Amino acid sequence: MPHDRNGVLLEVGDKVSIPAVVKNIMTGEEYCNVTLESEEVMFPGEYKSTFTLNAKQVEKVSEFASKEPE
Repeated sequence: MPHDRNGVLLEVGDKVSIPAVVKNIMTGEEYCNVTLESEEVMFPGEYKSTFTLNAKQVEKVSEFASKEPE
């Protein structure tokens, strides 16, 4: 059974978030695309995933939300 990185069972239709970093921005007259790199490696390997989305498909995360609690 597939589980997320916290051990929670995943099912078809579940919404998930993918921690990623913007590595490149491609601007145009009508739209902008962003190339993203996953923060986590592709288990069981050691490589990160990269993918391209339109900037309107992503949401910037507050820098405070991504910090570890003290």
